[in-house]
Amino acid sequence: MSITPIAPLSIGQIGLPEGGIADVAQSGPQFMQMVGSAVDGLNGSLNDADASARSLAAGGNVPVHDVMIAMEHAHLQLQFAVEVRNRLLSAYENLTNMQV
Repeated sequence: MSITPIAPLSIGQIGLPEGGIADVAQSGPQFMQMVGSAVDGLNGSLNDADASARSLAAGGNVPVHDVMIAMEHAHLQLQFAVEVRNRLLSAYENLTNMQV
């Protein structure tokens, strides 16, 4: 019975550029830029929901269902942001509690 050895993989075969992981880290968006754009999107969603609710309260010609959809969308985005923050804090606490 003969067992064939496993062929080694090159960097290009697993989907990484030839420069390796360092090229991926340099070419991708920075973490803080991603967080900043997500917070900006959340802020815009909250502002849109607030504007539509104010327009409805002022007697504007805004359908109630559009206001409710905008408010629920903003609420879900806010819940998601809070949960991501909770997970990041939990991961940080786990790292700080690790014994060296």
